[in-house]
Amino acid sequence: MSTLTVKAMDSAAAMDEIVSKLGPDAVILSTTKIDGKVVMEASIGARQSQNRSPDEKGFANILSEKMINSPNNNTGGTHSDYSMPTAKEIQNLQQQITKLKQMLDGLYLTDFDGINQNLTSNSRVTLQQAGFSPEVLNDFKTSYLGYNYADGCNRFLSDLSAHLTFSDCDALLSNKFIFVIGQSGTGRTTMVGKLTAYLKESFSKKDLITAEIVTGGQRNNGQLQDFCRLLNSQVFTIGPDTPFADFNQIRKNEIMVVDLALPLAQATEKLTEIMAVVGKQNVGIVLTVPASTSANMIQVTSNLTNNLAPIIALTKLDECDISTAEFSSFATIGAKIGLLSASRSMADAPLFASESILMQYLRDNLIARTDCNSDSHRLEA
Repeated sequence: MSTLTVKAMDSAAAMDEIVSKLGPDAVILSTTKIDGKVVMEASIGARQSQNRSPDEKGFANILSEKMINSPNNNTGGTHSDYSMPTAKEIQNLQQQITKLKQMLDGLYLTDFDGINQNLTSNSRVTLQQAGFSPEVLNDFKTSYLGYNYADGCNRFLSDLSAHLTFSDCDALLSNKFIFVIGQSGTGRTTMVGKLTAYLKESFSKKDLITAEIVTGGQRNNGQLQDFCRLLNSQVFTIGPDTPFADFNQIRKNEIMVVDLALPLAQATEKLTEIMAVVGKQNVGIVLTVPASTSANMIQVTSNLTNNLAPIIALTKLDECDISTAEFSSFATIGAKIGLLSASRSMADAPLFASESILMQYLRDNLIARTDCNSDSHRLEA
């Protein structure tokens, strides 16, 4: 098999030279770019295919045979001329399809110098490089497809923020019962204290009750006791065996904030039973998730609490940042973020989430993970 190597200013010129010397049936073997010029290798013969056993058929051969020999395409044969593919042929076909899918995964449109910043597909490349999951990028692809990089990224971040934000915090605070759940060390008790202070100031005409449900033998939380003492209020301790009917004794002008200091699986079971007695419409549930939580742990937590549809409170934001991968995980499970909180001071009021706040947080996060300082990567606010 004779080959020809040509060097030209661009691929079109290289192709013209190859056709003029080898004819229109030439086969391109490789294309590279060296010192700003296109180097193309071609041949007048086809590449040697890998050796196959006589009974092994490739994807194209199997597909062509079956289409040609199918009943709809038979011209002279009868229906009995058609034979079903063998198990080995089907297996080979499946392997070919699998390899084809693997080749197409992660395929991006480029030019000779790499990813072209002017191509609309560049938004997805950059967003995925920044840590957003392929699932989220597929779900929100209409946000960035067909737009340049800056517009596409901004539209994506805006739509993602709208999807993640729980915007009806007034409905949460108007419930008779607000249960705060979360693993130990997630800022759960601190969130109870912050909500107690906020509700006491915002609903001065209502009586506020702060309570904690603990397992048998568990010590009361001294931090919550001390904070509520400063607010001139008392923390009531409720045992896990307390009859659920006792919760119905709460009057209309009372609000109860409960620190559900139980493991998540047990807390979920307890809340399901309580809501069956007092009515789901009277219960608000807040799940504390620290910013250090990994995407996998977010999924595990969701599996334990998804039937409760809790409102997410992102805690410990003064200690670490939550990354794009974790935001992707929240979006995948359909979580709603309603509260943002630091952890070092219980006296600070919680910040209620909004689309603009999450949008800015996501934009800052994206800029920190990509080279957005160059002209081609700059995001406009």
